[in-house]
Amino acid sequence: MAVIATGLATSIQHRAQVRMGWLTPMLALFVCLDIVSFWSNAWASMQTLPVTYGLLVASLAVALTYFVACSLIFPHQIVDEANLDDLLVQ
Repeated sequence: MAVIATGLATSIQHRAQVRMGWLTPMLALFVCLDIVSFWSNAWASMQTLPVTYGLLVASLAVALTYFVACSLIFPHQIVDEANLDDLLVQ
């Protein structure tokens, strides 16, 4: 979530150089809602699942997958006159 918020803030700060269409914010919203649903399910099953090494490794794999997905939504380098939707589709 922090990576998405940082990317969104950077895109807003550079709004004079970058045009943001609909695809990028919708993808960010979709990933945020997916993370929230995962948190909800994890919280609901927290009392029934035993804390084991395998569960912690699986949780780490899920967290890393979400981190990579979130970091790919917004570009790290802002190019003048770029369209974020075009960068997303490439």
